Amino acid sequence: MIDSIAGEIVEIGTDFAVIDTGGISYRALATSAALRDLQVGHESLLYTRLILRDDSMQLFGFASREEREVFGQLLTVGQVGPKLALQILSALPLNDLVQAVSGGHVERLTAVKGVGKKTAERILVDLRDKIGSPASAGAGDVLLSSGEETALLALTSKLGYSAREAREALQKLRGQDLPPEDLVRRALQMLGGSG
Repeated sequence: MIDSIAGEIVEIGTDFAVIDTGGISYRALATSAALRDLQVGHESLLYTRLILRDDSMQLFGFASREEREVFGQLLTVGQVGPKLALQILSALPLNDLVQAVSGGHVERLTAVKGVGKKTAERILVDLRDKIGSPASAGAGDVLLSSGEETALLALTSKLGYSAREAREALQKLRGQDLPPEDLVRRALQMLGGSG
């Protein structure tokens, strides 16, 4: 996978950038936040995600790792493809999207071109436990690593804890670099001690 691309910006379009790195120019569809930070002729870095299909190969560019992570989460929603996910992230700044999901604000999502009520509701349902959090939290605080997601799933679906309880316990364990099994074990100790 291409994690990021650093090089000179050759061209900027309404929804893409061309970046030259070592004599090879890459065209990446990019969010408005990513494009805002770029200038033709200047060195820049784009966090990227490569999407391979039977008939195409598309590179998507992001301003931050968090933005790229939310893009990946949006792709898990059945009715959201890469271009719609990019459009959502371009129309709603990252923190606004997180707040819309955590607050269940269908109308904020339907304001995005191409997002109907059913798609907005599906996004809210599918992502509530993945990126939803109190509105005061920043995007970096609410995104879960894959290990944390696995632990959250175990705590909620198998052990019966609410998503909020499980998420709060897992966030307290951040930075300890524990595998999912240990995260579950430690979270259970915390949840058992508080209940």
